[in-house]
Amino acid sequence: MDMDYSFNKTARWTFYTAGAILVFIGTLSILNPLITLISTAVSMGVGFLLAGANYLVPYFSMKKHPQRPKWFLLLGVADMLFGVLFITKIGLAILALSTLLGAWMLLTGALRLYASLLIRSTGAPKWWIMTVSAVLTLILSFLLLSNPTVEGLFLSTLVGVSLVAAGALFIAEGRMIYPAKPIK
Repeated sequence: MDMDYSFNKTARWTFYTAGAILVFIGTLSILNPLITLISTAVSMGVGFLLAGANYLVPYFSMKKHPQRPKWFLLLGVADMLFGVLFITKIGLAILALSTLLGAWMLLTGALRLYASLLIRSTGAPKWWIMTVSAVLTLILSFLLLSNPTVEGLFLSTLVGVSLVAAGALFIAEGRMIYPAKPIK
């Protein structure tokens, strides 16, 4: 019984921590929408530049190696181009963000839906909370993916509200699925 309680405590606090982080990030997105969009686009641009360098350095440094992956050149150049594009064309980067975020939310929602069904099969009480969270995430993903031209303040607000809602649901899931007191 102690092992189950210890597991519940760890799982509950994992949900609490993840939820609090999502609520914090979501609140920042709502309060600073323009900064959120610009910093995300620039961060992604820098990330693409670093990823491109990550492929180009070994491509050129392994010139004489017979197993040098030649596709590193193509991937490195593509990543570098995306990096420059994201940094220099912020508007275009913001459009791409809604599509990327929508795809991420689609994957996350699908995985959470699957996880909720696994939790249900264990007989955990209130497993449906995670199912509701997953379905809401999937609905938001379809909204973003069906209208990739969503820009500016609406995207930041939608992201912020989505993150705050997801964080609140994570906290509720942790409290309801993994109770503080052992189930007798």
